[in-house]
Parts: sequence; structure tokens; C-alpha cells
Amino acid sequence: MKVISFILATIMLALSLVTPAAALKETDSVYAQSANSAQVGFLNKETEKVISAIVSNIVNEAKTGTSESDEVLELINNLPVYEAGEEKPDRQSVNVGPFKKYFDKALKDLINKTLPEGTIRNFLNHLTSGMYDLYVYLVPIKGEENVYFFCCDYVDDNGEVHVVFTGVRYNKETGKIYGKDNNGLMGIGFDYDAKNYTITTPVNVWMRDLGYSVFFDILGNLGFMKTDTARVKFEYGGKYWMFQFWKGNYGFNLLNGAELGIYNKTDKNAFSYNCATDEEMLAMSTVLRDGDKVLIEREEMKHWWICGFRFGPPADLDNLVMESTIDFEDEGMKDAFLDAAEEFSDEMAITCVGNKVMIIWK
Repeated sequence: MKVISFILATIMLALSLVTPAAALKETDSVYAQSANSAQVGFLNKETEKVISAIVSNIVNEAKTGTSESDEVLELINNLPVYEAGEEKPDRQSVNVGPFKKYFDKALKDLINKTLPEGTIRNFLNHLTSGMYDLYVYLVPIKGEENVYFFCCDYVDDNGEVHVVFTGVRYNKETGKIYGKDNNGLMGIGFDYDAKNYTITTPVNVWMRDLGYSVFFDILGNLGFMKTDTARVKFEYGGKYWMFQFWKGNYGFNLLNGAELGIYNKTDKNAFSYNCATDEEMLAMSTVLRDGDKVLIEREEMKHWWICGFRFGPPADLDNLVMESTIDFEDEGMKDAFLDAAEEFSDEMAITCVGNKVMIIWK
């Protein structure tokens, strides 16, 4: 289910950036023209160059694993920077045909009747009001060094300029692109590490409310992911716990990834598990290697589901090695985990320092 959400979010992002531009190339000469009759596209020309180059770089990384992340970082870092409220370049004015206005109104009525309130509905409402000459830039965040907001503005069917404050943050020093409130980019549940081509998970993601069911893995492995998994189950403190490890290929073989999640339930016979609460989270880290090559490295942090998915050609599952640490807060829980993990002694090498457990899973 978590991977499904990532794929859907990726598709929505791709559609928001690519599909409108493709569609407008067919129609803007009829429906959207500038005052001097020049065609007006969905993206501002400068923005289009940057986005096209970034997408091309990531696609090449997914196919070959040979792209240079410095190229992506340079493209993002060279986006225009404006202070909040600072005047930006003049936007194109547009002339829109009456048929498009009538069609857009009918489509907007349909959207508002069929979709619940939220980000997708708001975006589609903006889109049906016309989005042309979209211009992306960075706005520095006061009090946070090297951290910026992604913002953009665009022209609608009536020639009015709209400013979109995305809430998406970018750290020029680390290359990380992340959302507010630790819930992912625009609330989709995932952040992006542009320096390492890696999709990561913050703590407060919407998928946490879904809990865990084995059906999630069954459905995922039917088509768009191929993974190995190990479930370490034990009883402790009046609850039935499961620490689950995953490693393998994700997103229709566009990504390689590793996951480590903490789940529990109070009823032994219950089919699904709850995700660990904030109070139950533990300090964890994970590294995924393909032979000698490090694909993913998530530094230690308190989490309930620490994972990473990196763009690249699909690795052979037999060559993937996942190295994780779990820092238990009491000896009893650590011992219960170690006893249960004996089931995987032929594939997991486990060592301990105090209550900190190191696991090498081959």
C-alpha cells in the first residue's frame, strides 16, 4: 500500500508537469495566444528547460544508474531567487477562445461534484481556469540558512497572475526536498533527496493510519515490486510486535529500496497490525548495498518506518545486502527481538552493543 501511494503520487506529479504541457502544445495556438499571437505554453520557457533537464537526468539514472546528481543540484540551485513579495518578470498575457471557457466551466463543475476537497481537487480547479507560462522560483526562508521554498506563478484564462506557495522546502546544502510538518512533499508521504536520487519517508505520513496487512505485500509483489522480506514477531509488554524488513525492486523496476518498520497489535488473532506510535518509535538506521556499491543510506533517527527508494536499474535481489541498526530502550524488548530473530539466523548476522542491535541481512 505504501508503494502504491508513492506510485500514485509520482503519476500525479508527472501529470501535473508533463500532461498539461503536452496537451497545450496541441491547442494553445487556438485557445491560448499572447497579445502578439505567439503561442503560450503551460510552462515558462526557462522553467521548461530546467524541468526537462531534471526529468531527463532522473530517467537516465533509473535506466542506467550513471547520471551525476551534481547536474540536478546545479539546475535547482540556479533557479531564480526572489524575496517574498519581490516583483518578478512580467507574465505573458493570453487570449482564450470562448469554447475553452465554456468547456472549462463544465469540467470544473464536474470536478467539484465528484472529488472531495483536497490538494488534487484544488489543483484541477486551478488547471481548468487556465494555467499558462508557469514560472518556478525559490524564496528564502527567514531564520533558516540555505533553506528555500519552491514557489511559482502562472497566468490564467483571463490574464490574471496567480502565485502558488507550495510549502515545499529545499535545502541547498544537503540537496533534500521536503514538506512541512514532517508529512512529505505536499502531504504525499514522501520526501526526496536530490543528491542521492533517493525517495525517503518522514514520520507523520498519512499511510501510518492504515496500519499493516500482509495483503499490502501480496498486492505489491503481483506486479510493481519484487522484494524479499523478513518478519520478526514476538510478544512483549502485553502486545504482539512485528519488526519487518524489506529489500528489493520497486516502482515497476525503476527503483531499488529497503524498508524497516515497527508494528504491533493487542489481539494475537487480529489480521492487521497498527503502526508504532511516537512513544513506541525507536532509533533506527539502514544501509542498502548492491555488492560493494552503497545504494541507500538512512542515518539513525527515531522512526517507525525508516526506508529509502533509489532510482536505478533493478538490482539482483541475491546481491542486495541490508545493514540496519535498532536501538532498543530496554533490555527485555531487545532480548525478545533476538530470540524471535533466531528464525532467520541462516540469513541474518546479528550483533549487539548494549541495547543496540546491528543486523546484516543477506
